[in-house]
Amino acid sequence: MLVPLQGIIHADIPEFVLYAISHFSCRDKDVETFLKNKAFDFERRDKSRTYLIFDDANNILLGYFTLSLKALPFNENVSKNTIKNIDGFSNDIQSVGVILIGQFGKDLVTAKDIEGKILFDICIETVYMAHKIIGGRFVLLECRDIEKIVLFYKRNGFQSLQYDENDKYLQMVRRL
Repeated sequence: MLVPLQGIIHADIPEFVLYAISHFSCRDKDVETFLKNKAFDFERRDKSRTYLIFDDANNILLGYFTLSLKALPFNENVSKNTIKNIDGFSNDIQSVGVILIGQFGKDLVTAKDIEGKILFDICIETVYMAHKIIGGRFVLLECRDIEKIVLFYKRNGFQSLQYDENDKYLQMVRRL
């Protein structure tokens, strides 16, 4: 069951949702902290949309993801051909609009027996729904340059593009 925070943010939030969020545990502490401390605020301010993935039978939070729009500035080391491929028209632009998967996390306890790919497929399905409504050519995610993480995203159709402005995260893109 996919539960958009937007659908419950202005109502009485079900107790099981609050409980599940407060007990969410993830390897990536930034992803965990975002859900617990920032997701509701980002939702209220229309900065992003967060989606909770629950086990249908037991109301158990398996994972979540957050989507938003982003202007992706290109670093000088990105080739003109790559820029034209991403933009679709020009090879001399400085940035392009993309759909951003800002957060993606799987609960360490409740989803230990579920492949991350299953949860990520739900995320990508939601990206495609947004794509049908607003257009765009690419989806972007930013991740730590850790081999296991990068390989997971590559297996899911993403390719490395560049490092962000602060060289903190690897930016990976996928054609929609």
